[in-house]
Amino acid sequence: MIAEDLRFRIAGAADASAVAQLHAASWRSAYRGVLRDDYLDGTLAIERAALWHARLVNGADAPLEVLLMEDSRGLLGFGCLCPDADPAWGPLIDNLHVQPALRGEGLGRRLMMALCDRMAARAITTGFHLWVLEANLAARAFYRRLGGCEQTPEYHEMPDGERYPCLRVSWARRPI
Repeated sequence: MIAEDLRFRIAGAADASAVAQLHAASWRSAYRGVLRDDYLDGTLAIERAALWHARLVNGADAPLEVLLMEDSRGLLGFGCLCPDADPAWGPLIDNLHVQPALRGEGLGRRLMMALCDRMAARAITTGFHLWVLEANLAARAFYRRLGGCEQTPEYHEMPDGERYPCLRVSWARRPI
């Protein structure tokens, strides 16, 4: 159930640890049986902590805007907007993660709409895109419900060291 006190804010350096923990929990839930188990159960948390420290403390991957979704329970989800990612495809939504126990409550849709609001506030009028692992059927169905169009698969190397088919999902305009 979406709380009445749902709010969004831009992440700062102090949020790196919480974002990394949620990212790791989300991957363990969504990618079990997809990414290597030894990675999910081993170095994932350390690797995600290093990534988010680099991004939120050191400014890696700039320009990058990390939008947090919170309520009285704490951090519910986050998404990253890379506004200058690709001249042909437009901005990139680099991550879209909701606490695994809260999936199916409409939070992912709210987070995606908030990211679209951020693009509108920046006067970004192009379409946008994201990448999803081909095996992540739940996420793919979610993006299709939001009007995303899947493109031809490409293989990407993931942090577990393996290459996996990924789909670019694109939107010509804001989802309904």
